[in-house]
Amino acid sequence: MKPHPTTSARARHQRGAAALTVTVLLFFVMVLVTLFVNRNLVFEQRASANQYRATQAFEAAEAGAEWALAQLNDPQRLGADCLPTVDTGASSFRSRYLGQTTAAFTPRTWNNDATTAALQPTCVRTDAGWACSCPASGAPLLSPPTGDGPFPAFSLQFMAGDKPGAVRVLATGCTSLAGACLANSSSSADATARVDVTLALLAGLRTPPAAALTTRGSIDADSAAFGAHNADPATGIALQAGAGIAASQARLTVPAGASSNSARLDNDASLSGQSADRYFASYFGLDKERWKNQPTVTRIVCSSDCAAAISAAVEATDSSALIWIDGDMALDGPATLGTIERPIVLVVNGAARLRGAVGFHGLLYSAALSWTDTATPGAVLRGAALSESNYSGNGTPDLVYDSRVLATLKTRSGSLARVNGGWRDF
Repeated sequence: MKPHPTTSARARHQRGAAALTVTVLLFFVMVLVTLFVNRNLVFEQRASANQYRATQAFEAAEAGAEWALAQLNDPQRLGADCLPTVDTGASSFRSRYLGQTTAAFTPRTWNNDATTAALQPTCVRTDAGWACSCPASGAPLLSPPTGDGPFPAFSLQFMAGDKPGAVRVLATGCTSLAGACLANSSSSADATARVDVTLALLAGLRTPPAAALTTRGSIDADSAAFGAHNADPATGIALQAGAGIAASQARLTVPAGASSNSARLDNDASLSGQSADRYFASYFGLDKERWKNQPTVTRIVCSSDCAAAISAAVEATDSSALIWIDGDMALDGPATLGTIERPIVLVVNGAARLRGAVGFHGLLYSAALSWTDTATPGAVLRGAALSESNYSGNGTPDLVYDSRVLATLKTRSGSLARVNGGWRDF
């Protein structure tokens, strides 16, 4: 029997309707999948853009922290654009932004409409490189760059540390020169990040000596009426040597009430038993290689009289200079190096030969030390002198132990370094 034509047509029509319904459902599902995938793509794009901006701001903050550390350890005088200048009235970065009371750092501020505000050096990345503003007073003077960018920026703020000799650096990074990266800004940056770093002072002189003249070997100046003076009751030693002291004509000064015999300490086994490297490290806290490679140390090579080169290094900074001389050094007077307020540390990796009226303020360290021909007045060393071997000479200088000078070198000279565990980002 054959199916009725009407029944067959109805069956075919039902199968076609079912196929259409399935097809529509499949298309609907595909549309939903497409919309879901597109939504995820848009979300990923936005998340990626946000991550890019956040990373850019964080890297700017990190760059600011590293730049601050480098600038704090640069003894050169800087202009308002943060670049070195020969202007003797300018200050170094550290002096401009950090004050000191004894060993404690205090951030410098300015009067912003009767409100005390922290000084904030600021930099922005332009097409030509970084442009910076280091104001000695007032807000930074920078304008946002024009163009497509990006132009990340950072701003710095300094705060007192938890301990003497420590300082906190708060570096704020932004995707543009706006918001927290620009004082009094009315606009905002797309992203902002902050890095908090604690720095501590690695002193140029860690442990001051106890005597006006200290040698690991002997003191041989029996024919010279040179002066060795230490009126400090905390130490009271004028001459200290690991071997013998031949200074029968020496003019010695001791603290009030002390005997002249206490001014001399010879054949000190604690000195003679040390190696030269250990002798150096006992006063500076570092070996020679690490000490001379500090960013705050100026290295000099001079084949004849070194007075001019040392004076130039001292004048290049407004703080206590740390100077390393490779090889021997000769200083011929008249010459004056350093001051009571700005003493220097001079390390000579060879023999130091002084002649005539040389005035020196600070600590003089050398492999060997001699002072000759001081017929004219003005030959004086105020602070202390150290020799890895011996002292000799027919000169009659006055070696004056000055605890104030040595305290200045201990608390106000040296390099700043990161403290372990003193880094935070937020």
